[in-house]
Amino acid sequence: MAKKIRLALLRCDTHGYWYGPFLSKCDPLLLEQHDHECYYYFCEVKWADRLRTPVVPGFEITKCWDADYQRAQDFAHTFLDVPTPCRTLREATEDVDAVFIADCSGDGHDHIRLARPFLEKGIPAFVDKPFGVNYKDACKLIDLARKNRTIVMSCSLLEYNPTAKLFRNRFNEINPVNLVVAKGVGGAGLAGVIHGIALIRNLLGDGVEWVQAMGHTALDGNLPPELNSPKSIILKDGKPTAPMTFLNMHYKDGRDGLVMNTSIDTFPERCNFYASAYSKQGGIHSPAIGDPEFLAGGEVIVKMFRQMLRTGKQTVSYDSLREKIAVVDAGRKSVKEGRPVYLREIMK
Repeated sequence: MAKKIRLALLRCDTHGYWYGPFLSKCDPLLLEQHDHECYYYFCEVKWADRLRTPVVPGFEITKCWDADYQRAQDFAHTFLDVPTPCRTLREATEDVDAVFIADCSGDGHDHIRLARPFLEKGIPAFVDKPFGVNYKDACKLIDLARKNRTIVMSCSLLEYNPTAKLFRNRFNEINPVNLVVAKGVGGAGLAGVIHGIALIRNLLGDGVEWVQAMGHTALDGNLPPELNSPKSIILKDGKPTAPMTFLNMHYKDGRDGLVMNTSIDTFPERCNFYASAYSKQGGIHSPAIGDPEFLAGGEVIVKMFRQMLRTGKQTVSYDSLREKIAVVDAGRKSVKEGRPVYLREIMK
């Protein structure tokens, strides 16, 4: 039997609890106590003490860290491995094989700070979306990994979502598809905008040539202000807004992907994304891709992470990671300057 991968999990927020049950068994009733939202999606309908989340074998969470030490303690007690809650990042780097940096609603401005102690020790890392707050930070993370002969990975739940891939298989009904429109969520800031971009990339892949964007979307007032830095928001009438309400990604082969990052849809049941594809033959529309469908995407991502750790090879190419964040920077620049911005202007 292969030795389990000793994992440090950073930031015990909703995404920490979201990915945690894929990585290690937990106490369902303690999960309900510490993160009711995740429990709501993960629990069996008939049995409150059972989860339907598949545990991906091969991991054990041995360390956990959060800026709020009490949250780290609560997280540790939720999981049957009973990871050690750490007061410092340095403590979390000791005796681990990899780090999983969770991030539910942040813009990635602190990802270099969180990943650096691990990457500098040659410890491979998963960095939750968005990979970095801007293209410069994304390149720094990749450079840190390369310099220390290790690997870094980042994904969005929308990027590898099986429901979206099944919808993509339907493109044959109206081929050739030349336009895909995705309904995203802008009110969550860059954390939401990157999901819409990821959904387009799930359906159309890499190869964006230029981006044109417009508009600002008010941030959800319930978001803690520290999650979104001045690097990713714009003050409009004194209130923080996310740029790129409308974002068009034009591909080198002539296709277009349009993301509508309108106000966040927050309600108890689910937060839905949708996609529509068009050609001269007509249009097709996806089913809802929301929290229940995110479960399958989470399992795919954790398996990709495990594969990366076992093989020592990238499961997401660095070129792909760079392009995704270059789209973000090009969109910001487009909103500011009112023109299409080529990715080569960003990736120079």
